[in-house]
Amino acid sequence: MKNTIGIVLVLIATVVSANAQVGGWMKVVENTQVAVRYYSPLKSGSFEMLHEKRSDANHYRIVKQYGDSRMNVKLTFEKYKSHIELFGEAVNLGNRNLCFTLKVIFPLKRARNVTWSYELDSTVAVRPGKRIYCNYVKTQSVVPNHGSFNAESDDNGGYGDNLGTGEMSYYPLAALSTRSIGYGWGVSMGIPLVFRLAYEPASGMISEFDLATSPKTYNFPNRAFFKLFLFQYNPAWHMRAAFKEYYKLEPKYFERRVTREGIWLPFTPLYEINGWKDFGFAFHETDWSTRDRGLTPPRSTISADSLAHVFSFQYTDPWEIELPITKRDSTYAQVTGQDIIHGEMAKYLWNCAARDKDGRLIARRLKTPWNNTGWAVSLNVNADPDIKGFNTYDFVYRRQIYPALRRGADGVYFDCLEWYWQYDLDYDTTHFSYANYPLTFSSSLNDPRPALWSYAEDYKMIRKIADEMHIQGKYVMGNGYGWIPFEAGQLDLFGSELNWDSKVATGMKRLQFYRALSDQKPVVFLLNGGMDNKGFTDPPYKSYDNYFEKMLFFGFFPSFFSVNSSDNVYWTDSAKYDEGRPFFKEFIPLIKRISKAGWQPITYARLSNKALSIERFGSSKSSTIYFTVYNPTDIESQTTVTIDARELNIKRLSGVRGLVKESALRYSKRGNSIEIQIGVSGKSTRLIELIK
Repeated sequence: MKNTIGIVLVLIATVVSANAQVGGWMKVVENTQVAVRYYSPLKSGSFEMLHEKRSDANHYRIVKQYGDSRMNVKLTFEKYKSHIELFGEAVNLGNRNLCFTLKVIFPLKRARNVTWSYELDSTVAVRPGKRIYCNYVKTQSVVPNHGSFNAESDDNGGYGDNLGTGEMSYYPLAALSTRSIGYGWGVSMGIPLVFRLAYEPASGMISEFDLATSPKTYNFPNRAFFKLFLFQYNPAWHMRAAFKEYYKLEPKYFERRVTREGIWLPFTPLYEINGWKDFGFAFHETDWSTRDRGLTPPRSTISADSLAHVFSFQYTDPWEIELPITKRDSTYAQVTGQDIIHGEMAKYLWNCAARDKDGRLIARRLKTPWNNTGWAVSLNVNADPDIKGFNTYDFVYRRQIYPALRRGADGVYFDCLEWYWQYDLDYDTTHFSYANYPLTFSSSLNDPRPALWSYAEDYKMIRKIADEMHIQGKYVMGNGYGWIPFEAGQLDLFGSELNWDSKVATGMKRLQFYRALSDQKPVVFLLNGGMDNKGFTDPPYKSYDNYFEKMLFFGFFPSFFSVNSSDNVYWTDSAKYDEGRPFFKEFIPLIKRISKAGWQPITYARLSNKALSIERFGSSKSSTIYFTVYNPTDIESQTTVTIDARELNIKRLSGVRGLVKESALRYSKRGNSIEIQIGVSGKSTRLIELIK
């Protein structure tokens, strides 16, 4: 009896604590509304509100049910200490295909002084007259630059079709603040869906999901589902504070596993680089069959990496079958015929090939300087490891992963995570029965029908291999990471090939996204486009400074590859890397230092000059805390850095230093504020070290 009373008291205390931490959300949840817009069997002109049929509540959960003649929707709100977890389920009442957008509305009544955060450092005051606040990106399948084989024109075969309704949120969470409460809501990183999060002043906080149901999804016939987290955060720090809380909700997706950090080496054998220790290599993208001839006698590159204490990653690109072609104007029949596709590859292709809306293979024409012919056909394959028979996973594991693990590889490298194939839709209904995640559709079709999102099936393979690697104490690395967030939860480090001439790729918006989604995991870059510009080839090598200092600001690791991912590889040209050697020797130890300290989403620091940006590395428990200050302009700027000493547990300081061109910095401490006056040159970063 005493034990029972004790358990009840603990549960009551937990509920009271939960209500205290998410009290704002509890009031909102009570008034939740659900609307739907149908795209099949008939398209509806606008959203229609679903009738609330039932609502049940106790201390631990709230269950609400909605519906119309075609669909039932069940929302289960589970109350936890720090958040509310919402599991939503839509059930098709018929036995026909159904494509729809589900809209969950959290009304925010009588809210004043509301702000909406577009990004980490972009927050605006909400104006009642504006219809919607959102941060969406366009989502369509990619029209191939050099044409396709399965369409008479590039808009056939599915190329350019909308993914869902054609838009998706840039971030996996949304942040809306009043003066007293920060309302955060975000999707689960473990369920890849086409989703949108927004705020409509006239109705409330919005979550939309582009979903489809089919009787052929064996694991969840005629159903679709989603998961949302509702949480509160410190409104003074807007989206940065929202991310701080978001990381706690599913910590397994943000776990920092890699024990050594440094730069990324693509392919070139390590010991064949003169003075390789100067560059700070930590991650080698390689293949189990290659040899390092910089050693005597030569060894496998994996063995050489182990000797140098550099992590080796086996290269894979499972999302496509890429086959060289000798004639650019080959026909669809020719590029899918037995003459070009045969043996074991044909066996898994015809089992796993993704099909377009016309039932043909998704076949793109690619210009490929890494192939002798210069041209290739790229065929999209469904990477779902559960497809019966010999499948993509079996082929990749047998040919690449297993041989590499036998030789001691430290993990698996996934190439091209967001290039062409992840935006495609697979209409092959025989693949539906293996799906673990809800189907979607394309609103571009006159008669939309359910389809598998290729990204979701690729995610499923990444997740399986990541689980296998983590059990063995190994890692997974990915390249081509763009903006779709879900794979971030599976990767141990993110890579991206970078075009220095692209304002989008090198812009603060994209780099902030990488930082936020990786949390404290390493982020590594390879410069491709623009690396032959004069700033990288001619003294005083100003672009080296700009590149390395921008990476330093975020705690990212810079490296180089090739302008076209094939010719004139940086790490095979000693003249090139000797020019860059001084920059690597200066900056990589600093980046390692702050990366090890760990990026923190909330800086607890303000700048008087709003044109500059600031990041923090090191927790309040650390004996040393670092701040990076970046000047994106072309001219030197002055600023005062004001730091909240109380939040960072700084009772007194034994030193404040600048670590780029090392120097002591003047500072003053008044009460709970520390002020530092600094100047920052154009396109440069200052690194400040605070020693408690």
